[in-house]
This record gives sequence, structure tokens and C-alpha cells, in this order.
Amino acid sequence: MKKIDKKDNKIVFSAETDESLANAIRRYINRIPLVAIDEVEISRNDSPLYDETIAHRIGLIPLKMGKVDEKKPIEFKLNVKKEGAVYSEELKGDVKVVYDKIPITILKKGQELELIGRARVGLGVRHPKFSPGIMFYRNIFDIKLDKDCPKEVVNICPQRIFELKDGNVKVNDASRCDMCEACTEFCKKQKKNSITLMPTKELMIVLESWGQLSVNEMLNKSIETLKRDLKEISKIVSK
Repeated sequence: MKKIDKKDNKIVFSAETDESLANAIRRYINRIPLVAIDEVEISRNDSPLYDETIAHRIGLIPLKMGKVDEKKPIEFKLNVKKEGAVYSEELKGDVKVVYDKIPITILKKGQELELIGRARVGLGVRHPKFSPGIMFYRNIFDIKLDKDCPKEVVNICPQRIFELKDGNVKVNDASRCDMCEACTEFCKKQKKNSITLMPTKELMIVLESWGQLSVNEMLNKSIETLKRDLKEISKIVSK
């Protein structure tokens, strides 16, 4: 396993693993229990948005995970009378929102928005608002170049994978290749087969979090949940 890039809410790494395992981990990200506002009771809405739209937008606001009782809903209140945009920071409850400046709606002078929201624990397989993030992957390719490789491919490749070194075309970063085949198609037009792209056993995996969990927590919890379900299946099969 090799880290390629990492940010606060995103990590990119390579790993030699089977695609079926990577896909199982990807699917189980949406089986991690998360908190989201699941019910909204609106008592006053003077904004230009329908009640259903307000409820939908509030439900998608990421909430910080902490110690929560899965059987007891967490109540949020919002009561805004000021002119201007209404942001997620206006939601007041026992659990805090991840991002303060998510716009909910906008109010004019004299308008008001008042509501109560109830957050519950749920799974992303049932509704996207319970999803902690996204994972996707692709093969890393082995790129072979012939000596007659045309120098123009350096500028043809949209990912800037190639470079000129000592007058010859060289590969500077094969991990960025997404198999768009712009380089091979250009070579074919030149009646040459100077570039060969071969998928390796390595995958480039990208994990991005919406903020409720860190990318490390998201990956670990996904694997833990997958292991737990595999144990349950093993018990059933062995009976």
C-alpha cells in the first residue's frame, strides 16, 4: 500500500488487492451507522422554498458523530427572523453540524423560518443523507514506450503523464493514467503502435468523506462492518 495524496477529507492510495474486495469495502461504506436529521416539523416558513424542499436540504446537512443513543432521537431547533441567508449554523441541538455555512434558504425583511428537526441513526443504503462519503477505484496501468514514440504525445496526454528527457519520451507518473487512450489513438493515426497500456494488479483507491467521519474512520468502520457480516454468514452456513 502506498499513499499518493492526502487532504483533510480525502485520501488517494494504491494497493495490490482484488477488485471484488475493493468493491465490497466500497459498498459497505453505506452500511456504517450515521446520524442525520430524519424528521422536520415546520411551524412557520415565509421563505420562497416549499416546506418539502427545506426539509430535504436540512436532512442532507452532515452532522458530527459522537456518542449517541440509537433509540433516542436528537432534537434540533431553528428559529430565524433576520433578513438574508439562513445557514446550517442556525440549527441548534445536542449534536453540531459539520459545516456552518451550508445555505438552507433566504429570507426577506419581516419573514421568518421556524422548525424542529429530529435526527436519528440510519444507513446510507436506505437514504444518502446517512452516507459518510464515497469510495472509487481504478486500475493502475503499466505503460510501455517504443523508441519511435512521437514526441507530440507529451502534449496530447490530458493527464500530463509523459515528459521529454534527453530528447526521448519518458513516463513521469503512470498512476495518473485513466486509460483515456488519447496517446494510443494519436499513435495509431501516425501508423505506429508506440505505446502499450497494460492493467496491473494494483488499484488506485480514492476515499472522500462528507465530514461526519475522517477518511481513516470511514475505511476502518467499513472493513469492520464487512467482517462482522461475513462472520454471521459463516455461522449460518456452518449450521
